[in-house]
Amino acid sequence: MRTFGQLMAPERAAAVEYALTELLRAILEGGLRFDDARYGNNLQASIDQAFAEAERMQTPWFAGEYIMEAVGDDLKSIALCNAEDTRYVADDDGLIARLRGTVRGGFKVVDA
Repeated sequence: MRTFGQLMAPERAAAVEYALTELLRAILEGGLRFDDARYGNNLQASIDQAFAEAERMQTPWFAGEYIMEAVGDDLKSIALCNAEDTRYVADDDGLIARLRGTVRGGFKVVDA
């Protein structure tokens, strides 16, 4: 098993991209909402506005792009934290783990 810091630069970039993709997917599927009142920000409100704009433009399939335009920097920061908190299993480690996806570069992501 390797930590984020033990990955090579291209693997770290792939891990962050994977984390961002999973985060955005969870938001788009409605499985993840942020508590603006608790955290004192307007992240969820901005996401909701991006969804509304996609609907208003009659292009709901572009909701992800609207969201990334509105709060992409925030989501990238969250994705980086998620990637840093994850342990990575190399294919040749022979460890048995419940996998939740694959990161490019021969590494698989296991739940942290």
